[in-house]
Amino acid sequence: MHRLDKQQTPRKHENTKQKTRLVFFRAFVVSWLCFVPLAAQTGLSPHDRDLVLVMLRQVREDVEKHYYDPAFHGIDLKSQFSDAEQRLKTAPTLTDAFAIVANLLFQFDDSHTVFIPPTRPTRVDYGWHMAMIGDVPLVTGVDPHSDAAAKGLAAGDRVLLLNAVAPSRSNLPRLAYFYRFIRPDAPQQIAVLKPDGSSRTIDVVSHVDPKRTADVGDLLDDLTLLLDRARDRSAPVGDVLVWRMSVFGQPNPVNEMIRKARGYKTLVLDLRGNGGGSLAALRALVGGCIGHEVVMAVEKRRDKDSREVARPARNGFTGRLIVLVDSRSSSAAEMFARIVQIEKRGDVLGDRTAGEVMTSRLFPHSIGKGPVAVYAASITVADVRMSDGASLEKIGVEPDEIVLPRPTDLAAGRDPVLAQAIALAGGSMTPEEAGRLLSVRQ
Repeated sequence: MHRLDKQQTPRKHENTKQKTRLVFFRAFVVSWLCFVPLAAQTGLSPHDRDLVLVMLRQVREDVEKHYYDPAFHGIDLKSQFSDAEQRLKTAPTLTDAFAIVANLLFQFDDSHTVFIPPTRPTRVDYGWHMAMIGDVPLVTGVDPHSDAAAKGLAAGDRVLLLNAVAPSRSNLPRLAYFYRFIRPDAPQQIAVLKPDGSSRTIDVVSHVDPKRTADVGDLLDDLTLLLDRARDRSAPVGDVLVWRMSVFGQPNPVNEMIRKARGYKTLVLDLRGNGGGSLAALRALVGGCIGHEVVMAVEKRRDKDSREVARPARNGFTGRLIVLVDSRSSSAAEMFARIVQIEKRGDVLGDRTAGEVMTSRLFPHSIGKGPVAVYAASITVADVRMSDGASLEKIGVEPDEIVLPRPTDLAAGRDPVLAQAIALAGGSMTPEEAGRLLSVRQ
């Protein structure tokens, strides 16, 4: 769960609506709202080196003031930051400098404590997506206009190596972070196993747009496009309503969907790919689906523990509830799935979730005069425990029924997970029909 620290927001981003939206997305999306006048991938100038040193010191201050564990998991902050400062003084490029700051926070081994550097003066589109299906890294989508598609990369391909690294559940989040934040324009060599058993090594050239972002308005256009891609979608299947909830945003849309669901016997809530979001939306969803007061979680902060409680909505959904999750379901999404299990409210289908459940706050900062670089630190301010006392961090939610798409399903656009959910609800739908029910997955 992410919360925006309003006191830390730069003045250029004081608009309340902007601040609210920022809370909804995981840290990698926040970078869309940053711009940077720093140099591209060339030798690091003394000026830029000094700027990154300032960023490092600010990140240290954020950690010291706000990290939930005052012992910092036994990490010697003073020596670690001192070492990072020394290495920054000799970092050859901006990429190396940002990597030093990022690696410092990686030592916490905490899903929600990350450095969010300023974006580069270019925009990069890799043209393909990967996710863990069970314990197998598979390509889940390819832009038909991308170099990846032209070279033969396709949904359903098993990724054996990405730039000489074998992706796994443990390292995929860090790989995604590295190629989005630290080295966003890196060419990619991908060794894959095709669904037919053949193997290939593909060199993919990313699409790089050298257009420099002009101002905040231009950046908001990017966010608008992202919001459109992440919008919720729903479709009826007889007396079943399928609701693909892409993000935990404002509570009002959640309440509207709950009202809509009341007209159906079964609600299939698809949280696959949902990276979580705001606590208010989670509270609205729990209150709308569970007919009694629920302790959603206990937050263990540095100075105190607090309970997060959801109270039942006046006119909630009382029919059958089936929740779909996958390895990309994280934070509030996996919390909801676990609450459904604890309260014995419904069935959870799909894949084990991400195991990224902490409470964090985003601390944005700006640096420079004239052109301004905006960067941020996402800091975990509370450990989250479910009402049964267990933590989901690094563990995730194990579905009641494991249902995984095969590589051939991804290649053909079939959705056996949704088809199984419809069958549990008493309906009938083929995986092919389920794959076409809603628009292409994000």
